[in-house]
Amino acid sequence: MKIRLAVILSLFLSLVFANVVLAQYSYNYEEMTQEQYNALLAEWQQRLDAAKKGIAEEEAKIEQLKKEYDALQAEIDQTWQEIFQIAESNNAAYNAYKSNLEQLRDEVRAFLNLSPEEIYSKFNELNEFEARLEELKKDPFSSMTEQQKLIAEIESLIEQAKEKAKTAVPPTYTVMKGDYLWKIAGKEDIYSNPMAWWRIYTSNLDQIKNPDLIYPNQVLAIPRVVGPNEHLVQKGEFLSKIASYPNVYGDSFKWQKLYEANKAFISDPNLIYPFQVLKIAR
Repeated sequence: MKIRLAVILSLFLSLVFANVVLAQYSYNYEEMTQEQYNALLAEWQQRLDAAKKGIAEEEAKIEQLKKEYDALQAEIDQTWQEIFQIAESNNAAYNAYKSNLEQLRDEVRAFLNLSPEEIYSKFNELNEFEARLEELKKDPFSSMTEQQKLIAEIESLIEQAKEKAKTAVPPTYTVMKGDYLWKIAGKEDIYSNPMAWWRIYTSNLDQIKNPDLIYPNQVLAIPRVVGPNEHLVQKGEFLSKIASYPNVYGDSFKWQKLYEANKAFISDPNLIYPFQVLKIAR
């Protein structure tokens, strides 16, 4: 309807413009001959017929455009209907996906609130968060703008946790003349327990080849927490028991894997001691 009115208005303005132009010419009808008058009348009749024909043609075009518009609108309505049907059928799946992302974000937020030492000791959990996020990113819903923002937020939180863990540098002890591991472990500001010498030894295998031989000015790490992929042996534990822990291998028969990873200080797999720090090979 708007198109039709616009076309009619355009034609009307054209006719008005023509009348204004023609009004500039003066006709002395009293001096006209009948032939001149008839010729002028015929000319105006032709103009009028041409204008009517033009209007008819424009109305036909308008009618055709209206049909095309109605057909296009029907197609658009059908498309939207299909979109709504798809959206409704996948609404539950979308909400579930969104809920999983939000849950992961909340878990990482809580993890970030831990102390640097705790984050360092639970670094495996941070790796699990990353793995879960990578799986969620494979879902088609992840391409939606809202979910992209949530994914970016989770990635940022994970990176913040990694940076925070870096500040959990184990304190150190500089060996003095007359020191030995048993003596160092027994100091009040170290472990206050001579038996904890195993912890110092197994945490410094890179520079202690023989636990009976340490040297002045050696700088030893004195860890306060267990790092990622490590296990601090407790009284009453043995390799198969440790291997069965869910955060280790979850399978007692994999004790040999623990043994192979720690052969540097375990000579007999049936004999391990409290305070030893075992590496967990993945």
